[in-house]
Amino acid sequence: MTTAISILIRTFNSAATLPKVLAKLDVEPDDEIIVVDSGSGDDTLAIAEQYHARILVVEPPFNYSKSLNAGFRAAKNPLVLVISSHCVPQSGNLLACFRSAILKFPESVAVAYGDCSLVRRESPAGPDVLFADKTADTVQRQRVYGGNSLALYRRNSWERQPFDETLPTAEDLAWFLRALETGAQAARVPQARALYRNHGSLKYMFRKGWSESRLAIELAGTPAMNFFRFAVNLASLVKKCATGKMPVSALPRQVAHALGAYLSPKFSGAKSRTGR
Repeated sequence: MTTAISILIRTFNSAATLPKVLAKLDVEPDDEIIVVDSGSGDDTLAIAEQYHARILVVEPPFNYSKSLNAGFRAAKNPLVLVISSHCVPQSGNLLACFRSAILKFPESVAVAYGDCSLVRRESPAGPDVLFADKTADTVQRQRVYGGNSLALYRRNSWERQPFDETLPTAEDLAWFLRALETGAQAARVPQARALYRNHGSLKYMFRKGWSESRLAIELAGTPAMNFFRFAVNLASLVKKCATGKMPVSALPRQVAHALGAYLSPKFSGAKSRTGR
C-alpha cells in the first residue's frame, strides 16, 4: 500500500499562520501540497508558492464543502490530509504519525483524526488509537471525531461520499456521521498533534461558534451548552492563558466562539447558516 499523501489546506488571508504550518510538515517526495484559496488579499498565495504548493482559487460565494471537494478532485494520492491553515503541527513528525497509523488500519477506516488543541500536549492520554463504527455509542463517537482541522481521509471514501455543499459549516461532522452509518469506520490518532491558532476576527469566531453549535444539535443531537458549561469553558480558557499554555491574544477569539455556541440554541428562530 502506498502512503503518499496529498496535503489539502483551505486558505483565506492566512499569511499569519500558513508559513508555520507548511514549515512543520514532514513531506516526502511523492507527497503534494494543495492550497484551495477563497480570495486572499494578503501574502497567502506567495507563501504557498514558496513551498511549491498547487494553488486552486475557488470563486465566491464561499462554502467549506465546495473548497474541500475542489481539493479532493485535484488530489493525485490515495490519502488526503485536510489540515486547517491555522493548525500548526506541534512537532516535525505529523505526517509520519499518520503514515505509521494508516498502515495498521483495515480498509474500512475511511478517516483518521489527529489531535488539534489550544494547548501543547507532550504525550497523548489513553490508548494509542481509538476507533468508532455504527455500533459505537455517543461517547465513543465524540472521543474519535476530530473534524477537518486535522483529518486524514482515504480518497476513495470521498469519491463515494463527497462533502455536502448545502451545509454552511459542520460538513466534517455530517460526513463523519454518514460514513459510520454506511458501514465505514473512523479512527483517532492522538500522536498526530497540532496547535489551534485561528486568527479570525471576533465576528467570524462568534458566527463560527453559532453555526457549529446549531448544526451539531441538528445533525448529531449534541446537547445545547448550558450556562454552567459556558462558565466552565470560560474559566478554562482564562486558566490556559494565565499559565502560559495558550497565547493571551487567542483569548478574545475563543471567548467569542464560546459565546456564539452558547447563545445559538437560545434563538431557535435565528438563521444557523453563515458565510466564511
